Amino acid sequence: MNALIREINQAQIEPDNLKIWWIGQEGFVFKSTTQIIYIDPYLSTYAEKITKGKPNEHVRIKPAPMKPEDVTHADIALCTHDHADHIDPESIPIIAAKSPDACFIVPECARQTMRGFGIDDERIYTMKGDDELRLDDIQIYAIPAKHEEFDHDPQQGYPYLSYIIKIDGMTIFHAGDTIPYDGQVERLKKHKIDLAFLLVNGRDDVRHKLDFEGNFTCEEAVQFALNINARLTIPMHYDMFAINTADINEFRQIADEHKLRYLVMKHATSIPFPLEGK
Repeated sequence: MNALIREINQAQIEPDNLKIWWIGQEGFVFKSTTQIIYIDPYLSTYAEKITKGKPNEHVRIKPAPMKPEDVTHADIALCTHDHADHIDPESIPIIAAKSPDACFIVPECARQTMRGFGIDDERIYTMKGDDELRLDDIQIYAIPAKHEEFDHDPQQGYPYLSYIIKIDGMTIFHAGDTIPYDGQVERLKKHKIDLAFLLVNGRDDVRHKLDFEGNFTCEEAVQFALNINARLTIPMHYDMFAINTADINEFRQIADEHKLRYLVMKHATSIPFPLEGK
């Protein structure tokens, strides 16, 4: 058995607590007393294969900590948008097959992609943005994300989503891919965010010329975390692809200057939440 999968399986979780693993990019695993939840699991080299030899070649910096076929225990998988490092065509279908009881939460516009993977409709839950969903003891709110543009569709909603996840008395925000926009902070402040996962890889002319949609810069992420009064912030979306990463020390420096409470996770390692002794 894969070592990280064994660690997740064997982790003992107390009520009103979580254990959280970072599996790269915007991918995380949450374990509660009752659920194992994956968010944006990119566990392949699909993006590298389809860009090989091109100016935007997506070479992985770190290998995936497990293979898709190792994931036999997922209860829920959330995907923020239909890009390959978020809805991975070489991970999601295999996870669906190996975790036959898992359900999948995706933007409405990604429904056809999920169907194309052979996932049955009853396992697919879709959200459009500014809506909510309850699954057992978990409440999920979808917040529109602006990945340079909203690209809103009147019928299918927003293709890029952030998620607020309320579980065991904790409120967690996963930003997905987004830049700041008017009304974003206001959507979140009423939820009293305990833990915010914020992307930090930014945007610039070089990446725009390679057709990369932009995201929060380190400075924007810090300011956003302060604006929503997040109790703890964890940066993400770096150290996956050499061509589109960030200097995490820049985030640290800015966060320290603003006295933001944050934690930089290590790849394929875990933290308890709430933090022990806090």
